[in-house]
Amino acid sequence: MVSRLSEITGKEVFTEDGAHVGTVEDVVIDPETGKVLGILVSNVEESFWKRVGVDKAKGVNVPYMAVKAVGDIVILKNIVYTARAAP
Repeated sequence: MVSRLSEITGKEVFTEDGAHVGTVEDVVIDPETGKVLGILVSNVEESFWKRVGVDKAKGVNVPYMAVKAVGDIVILKNIVYTARAAP
């Protein structure tokens, strides 16, 4: 279990079916509500980009609703991803 948001950065990200996605670079938070909106994933595997139909980019912003679990690793739900390349 993660007790601080800073503990999420650097964790490896996988899909439910075990495919490696990348590494958590940062957490996106709504400054007005303090609600976690998503995670920024960097070092994204080329196979993930192919899976979501996006040309390779620097990273991806994953909505927090797509996160299934956070522990030693981060697991994303097996959903149809709409990838947004991170700037």
